[in-house]
Amino acid sequence: MRILNDRKERNLLILTLCASTILCVIEANFGLPSFLVDTNVGYLLTNESFKRIVSELCLSIVAAYVFYLFIDFMPRATAERDTRVVLDSLLASILDAYSRGRVFGHETPISHVDKSVLSERWLCEHKTLLKNEKVKFLPLKFALQAADSRLEDFRHALPLAVSLSPKHAMQWLVIIDKVRLLAENYGSQPEVPEEQMCLVDTDSDDNPLKLYKSVLNFRLLELVEQTIEWRGYTTNENG
Repeated sequence: MRILNDRKERNLLILTLCASTILCVIEANFGLPSFLVDTNVGYLLTNESFKRIVSELCLSIVAAYVFYLFIDFMPRATAERDTRVVLDSLLASILDAYSRGRVFGHETPISHVDKSVLSERWLCEHKTLLKNEKVKFLPLKFALQAADSRLEDFRHALPLAVSLSPKHAMQWLVIIDKVRLLAENYGSQPEVPEEQMCLVDTDSDDNPLKLYKSVLNFRLLELVEQTIEWRGYTTNENG
């Protein structure tokens, strides 16, 4: 839960719980411990005026916190959750095009992309595949097409990341840069003679796409790594 993970929210919750506990103790009107009888502290704790002041103060803290939860925290948390859905969908649009390997994957509306590609398991698995260059050319090409198609969307979404926090904004700027570096390779694919098409997924020096594929592989690997960083931020906030 965000209330427990965010230090400010956690401190407010602790303060409210302490105020609630003190309020309950005052209202229960427990007897004074024997070691406080006939002491200044004992007189203070049994003074009705003092008890009324503390009780009203604690009640004000509890009421203010309840008001804060319903008027500020919950609407803000909902808005931030919806914002993260939009940003996560943008990231998923590139990874989904790569994962499902569809020719027109870059035309899929972001509202219909498969966001399971943002799971920790999927990201770590494909990070390893990309590091070892075990990915075929076509999935990389489809990811490239999606990156070129969505680059401006990533740039225009920066204010959404800023609305979350400076930390999210900084990470989103890094992601924009990685998407740009991937998209820059669009349209620069070397010509492949028909008789060499069978070599595009091999390590042969005769492979006309060997260097080009290696560049796409590296750029997508960078994006996957930064996506893992991004998901770390949002997952920690959501609990």
